[in-house]
Amino acid sequence: NFLGLALEEAEGALESEENKVLRAQLELGQTKQEIDRKMAEKERSLKIHVKINARAVDSMHASLEAEQRSKAEALRIKKKLEGEINELEIALDHANKANNEAQKSIKRYQGQFREAECAYSEEARVRQEMAEKASLADRRANALAGEMEEARSLLDSAERGKRQTEAELSESRNAVNEMTNINSKASAEKRSVEGAVHAMH
Repeated sequence: NFLGLALEEAEGALESEENKVLRAQLELGQTKQEIDRKMAEKERSLKIHVKINARAVDSMHASLEAEQRSKAEALRIKKKLEGEINELEIALDHANKANNEAQKSIKRYQGQFREAECAYSEEARVRQEMAEKASLADRRANALAGEMEEARSLLDSAERGKRQTEAELSESRNAVNEMTNINSKASAEKRSVEGAVHAMH
């Protein structure tokens, strides 16, 4: 009987221990499942963080590359602008020199223009004076032409008068010659008569 009781107690203790083992195994399984679940969540979370970090790193790389490209482009633009500014400064210097030369040329042209104006005014004055002299000469020439015409008229009249006078003179000479001949004849006849009368006494 004692052994039976002892055996029963031992079986009861063994069953109790088996139950404890089963509960421990059950709890261990549940704990393992919980750990696995939490590990899976951690892994998912870690993967998400890794992806997020990878995206962030990629974005940072992209931003860095974009920044580097922007810096390189800015440096290129800066160099280009510096070159253009240098060219503009050179062009401005040339433009200033050209402007100075243009100002000098303008002053020279203005001086030449004033000289040309003075020369033109003098030429206009001389032309006006020559025109007045030409007009006066025309009037004098017209007056002389009138006087010459009048002189020709007078000369023609004088020629006609001369020819008439010469004709009259010739007639007078002829008349004088005739009178001389008549007087000579009369004298001869007078002397002849006087001789006859004297002979008669």
